[in-house]
Amino acid sequence: MGDANTTAPASRLARWRAGWRVSLRMARRDVRRHRGRSLLVVIMVGLPVLLLTAGSTLWFSEDLDTAERLPLQLGQTQGYLVEPMDMTIHQFIDPRTSYGNGPDTETTSKVVPGYGPGQETAALARLLGATLHPVTLSSGTVRVDKVSVRVAVLGVDAPSAARVLSPKVSLASGRWARSPDEVVVTDLGLAAGLPRSGTVQLRVPTPEGRTEARTVTVVGVGTGYASWGAEDAHPIELIGQPASSPNDRQWLVERATPITWPEIERLNTYGVGVYSRHVVEHPDTMVLPPGITLPSDTNALFVVLAASFGLLLLTTMLAGPAFAVSASRQRHSLALAASNGATRPQLRRTVLGQALVLGVLSAVVGAVSGVVLGLAAASVTHAIRPDHFFGPPQVSWSSVLIVAAAGITSSVVAALIPSRGLGRLDIVSVLKGQNVSAPLRRRVPIVGAALTAIGVGAVLFASYRAADAYFYVFLGGAALIVAGSLLIVPLVLSLVARIAHLLPLPTRMAAREAGRLRGRATPTVAAIMGGAAVLATVCIGLQADTERGARSYTPQLLEGQGIINSPDNVSREDAQAIVRAADPALLTLTPRSLMPRPDGTAVALAAVQPGCSFAETAPQIAYDPTTATPPGDTLPRCATIASDAYFPGSGLVIADAGDLSDFAGLDDSQRRALAAGGLAVLDPAVARTLPRTTPQWQQGTPIARLRPLDIPLDGDTSTWYRYSFRTDDRGVPVASSVEQARVSFPVVKLDHEQWMRLLGVGYGGVGAFLTTSAVERLDIPMMDSPTLVRGPSPITEAQERAVQEAVQTRSPDAGFTVERGYQRDDTFILAIVISIIALVILVATLIATALGQAEAAPLLGTLAAVGATRRTRRALAASQATYLALVGAVLGVLVGLAPGIAISRILTTSYTEGGGSDFSTVIISIPWLQILAPVLLVPLVAGALAWVSIRRAPVVVRRAT
Repeated sequence: MGDANTTAPASRLARWRAGWRVSLRMARRDVRRHRGRSLLVVIMVGLPVLLLTAGSTLWFSEDLDTAERLPLQLGQTQGYLVEPMDMTIHQFIDPRTSYGNGPDTETTSKVVPGYGPGQETAALARLLGATLHPVTLSSGTVRVDKVSVRVAVLGVDAPSAARVLSPKVSLASGRWARSPDEVVVTDLGLAAGLPRSGTVQLRVPTPEGRTEARTVTVVGVGTGYASWGAEDAHPIELIGQPASSPNDRQWLVERATPITWPEIERLNTYGVGVYSRHVVEHPDTMVLPPGITLPSDTNALFVVLAASFGLLLLTTMLAGPAFAVSASRQRHSLALAASNGATRPQLRRTVLGQALVLGVLSAVVGAVSGVVLGLAAASVTHAIRPDHFFGPPQVSWSSVLIVAAAGITSSVVAALIPSRGLGRLDIVSVLKGQNVSAPLRRRVPIVGAALTAIGVGAVLFASYRAADAYFYVFLGGAALIVAGSLLIVPLVLSLVARIAHLLPLPTRMAAREAGRLRGRATPTVAAIMGGAAVLATVCIGLQADTERGARSYTPQLLEGQGIINSPDNVSREDAQAIVRAADPALLTLTPRSLMPRPDGTAVALAAVQPGCSFAETAPQIAYDPTTATPPGDTLPRCATIASDAYFPGSGLVIADAGDLSDFAGLDDSQRRALAAGGLAVLDPAVARTLPRTTPQWQQGTPIARLRPLDIPLDGDTSTWYRYSFRTDDRGVPVASSVEQARVSFPVVKLDHEQWMRLLGVGYGGVGAFLTTSAVERLDIPMMDSPTLVRGPSPITEAQERAVQEAVQTRSPDAGFTVERGYQRDDTFILAIVISIIALVILVATLIATALGQAEAAPLLGTLAAVGATRRTRRALAASQATYLALVGAVLGVLVGLAPGIAISRILTTSYTEGGGSDFSTVIISIPWLQILAPVLLVPLVAGALAWVSIRRAPVVVRRAT
């Protein structure tokens, strides 16, 4: 019989738990003992966690969810109605998005009983059996210290605001507006410079389409929110009474019962759109036809997934050098443990335990700091920029946990490689003080090359496919490229070490040390490579998108000229007064177009084309949209310039002769001919040097390449059809009522420079210019178009601001835009991306260099002992930092090329009407300067900082070797 006191052997699980318990205890002690190194790891892992957590907190604080948004949209009501349409609608949850009400399926809506001017609220209230509260939204301008401030005015009546509209509108002090001449100012209005009390000059639109200025009194301070669509709720500057001619009008529904989906469908037959609190909270009650689904956007999911994947990968690479050096520093103690019987799993758990402890510490510190920073950033942003709306502070704890788990995982993954290397620990060599990486395995770089090739093929293959599922193929390919490249890094370090005899002495020593200690150098190079790869990918993608925008950009005017845009088209006289008040040196040109008579008769002009009948020439008849065949690749034989343009370069523009002459810069003979009722055309000799006009407008065509349609000239005159016709309810000409006659105009030929000054491009450019006096003699009514503005030289930014101020003073909704060519809008984003990635590369290089210098302290002591000066030691430190950073950066650029090219293809591929891909628009452009500048500059900066870091002589100690 056995001894009763003999203890049964512990189970494998118990031994595993005990081993991890010991490893974690040792890891905690090691973290406390080596605080500096631990702090570096916490920074490397915790910083990305902090940024992601802070960004997540900002995102969820800014992005209102349904529960937060509904009270700001509806107050305490059941929903709202929007203006009835004259056709039936089939809406989704949002009344402004619908299906099935296009030209092929629309039907006339039922008439809301009693609906008419002044009776809208009462009629809709009877239709719903509810009390309705009208809410309007108007735009206006307020003069503040000689500056016009654009404001939004929310119109509500005081009893509704006080009773059922909170918190859509709420009052902090004072009282609600009780008349059209009273307003409540909000925090947003106060931030814009509006006073808390007193009077201000407010300009708002009138029912006649003009604007009026009136003095309003500020009677209170509060908050107010407007909404346009289901996903919107934004603050406004002023709250007043409902406006008579608003930009938008809603009716909030007050009743005890909810607005259900069947009732929404009934109201849709009256053309009334409804936003219902009940349907928003219970979307499953919606009944949609088969094949119709709610709109969704999955692109955001893909972007978030890609960003999370990239940051997780980058964090793993950043933490790699620290754990590699940590494992290297512990080689002696681990070798002693192995000589005393420690197994390989126990040695590995020692390194992984440290990674787990530091990963948890980093994740907790980063997550807590990120939440605090995100909340603080939201508060500060709202204080500095009240127009940037943030909802209630919100922390997505699920996102925080995901990010923290990713940080812990990245820390453990970063320690896996050095921990695996402990399996090949040469105990004797380590105890003797020899620290050399094991011989390079041949199959490792071969496997790496194969993975890289497969990854490149995968990302390029995915770039030729439009389905969303191929996005995962792209991500998988990118991961294979990175993994394969990491396996090739040791081979690169070895090869460079072999040719290092060609390099200067400090660089030679750095290259040979990196080749000899590949286990420590590889993670450092990998971290830098990851940052450089992200930089190359982002820069290539942004460059392709920028060039696509530049190629497709269509200038509307000659560069340096401006245009006044207004919903009510500022008249010629008003435009001249506005611009003259801003800067007398500026010139204006207010083009005019023909308009129908009050009885519905339309009068038009079209240039006669030889050999073509009137029916073949007049575009309204020749190209009847109900019967005409769409044009092919060439212009029809009878295409001509007409008052109703049908082809690019075929429009007829009318303008005052004096304005036209001044704006184009005509000479005296041209002015006299034009004043006699002439027609201004581009000199045919000049026109023949320009590319021929095509039937379809080509986006991106420069103004200098625009060519008008050719029309025959009989000496110095041009013959035109003047014709009138009626149109049916669809706007199609009724041929039986067409009347036509011929008229002639004297011709004024313009050179190319004069011609380009007059072009407000529109659809493909202008064909000819006719004076208003000639049109008035033909008894044709006209209407004003947006006014063009130019100066003796290109309009400056100061002139632009002056005109913009004067324009908005006259019309709150008007604007002034100056043509300055294509303006890249991603410069700020690109600068941030380059700065962050350059900082990441720099930090990774410096931390790896610092850890390496700490480990190389015995070597530096030996060098000092044999006479090496501080300058020599500095050169060595700088060479190590520069060499590792440069190798990693160059490899990173090479790694980022394939994903960058694939993203460029995805961004610039166009799609045909049938859903197919058109690869003829693909743009592949590599911005070498943007990529190489930080790639070359950062290693030099890292080397310089490493040079400066060597400040004193090392302590010389006895070495084992």
